[in-house]
Amino acid sequence: MENRRGFTIVEMLVAIAIVGVMLALLIPAVMRAREAATKTKSMNNLKQCAIAIHHFSDAHNGQCPSLGGAPPNVSESLFFAILPYVEEENYYTGVKAGTLPNSSFHSVKMFLSPADPTIDFAHTENLSSYAANAMCFDRLATYPENFPDGTSNTIGFAEHYAFRRGGTQFCWFFPQAVAFPDGLIAHRASFAEFHASPPGLYGIVPPDIYPVTAGDPPVSTGSAPGLTFQAAPPVSNYDPRLAQTPHRGGMLVAMMDGSVQTLSPGIDATVYWALVTPEGRENFQAPW
Repeated sequence: MENRRGFTIVEMLVAIAIVGVMLALLIPAVMRAREAATKTKSMNNLKQCAIAIHHFSDAHNGQCPSLGGAPPNVSESLFFAILPYVEEENYYTGVKAGTLPNSSFHSVKMFLSPADPTIDFAHTENLSSYAANAMCFDRLATYPENFPDGTSNTIGFAEHYAFRRGGTQFCWFFPQAVAFPDGLIAHRASFAEFHASPPGLYGIVPPDIYPVTAGDPPVSTGSAPGLTFQAAPPVSNYDPRLAQTPHRGGMLVAMMDGSVQTLSPGIDATVYWALVTPEGRENFQAPW
């Protein structure tokens, strides 16, 4: 009869230790690969938003879409106006023709970041993980004439958490912000809003942190000293007045020329706010 020798306790412990070491090496590599993939996807989304502005401008005699439903996109949000240029032409034309409901209960894949920790991807109607720069689009702007700081030195879109549970959600569909009686704020998908929303049916939405430019030569700082954006803040405690990124290494932004850059969490506040202003005429060195 053959005598079969089993594993000793020492051999089992050694095998478990080897497996543990391999997992310890493998898991961070998988996480890095996953983060790189979501970052690449988010970069492409931002780039497509910026390119959509160019296409819209070409189709409207150089005019950029307005943030709040002014001409040339009357009564429409900026994000609604660019739908034909972000693979949502069927929905856009259906709404305009009256064959589809003009409703906020619609999800746009291009407006959602796969890394946004605030999104339940089963319920993404109306939400946006990207925010348009109000300093650029809350006015009648012609591209590129109304960007004297340079389109490569002006942020057009930034990352932004889409939803703050019990507080604020960022909505691509609405051209104006709305404050509801239960305390929920439906903020339009924007950042650096430099004034409170006009009084509406349910109240006033307060302003964001926005750039203030003064001096000779001009210097831009935030309306709250020292604040810029947030890098991977806790979902339960982020500041909806600021842009924020789920990436600890820096925030992705689409510049008005269509390029996508990463801003370091340690960026100087005067450089950051100079990048937000389209015509501040600050003298600064872009961090790339």
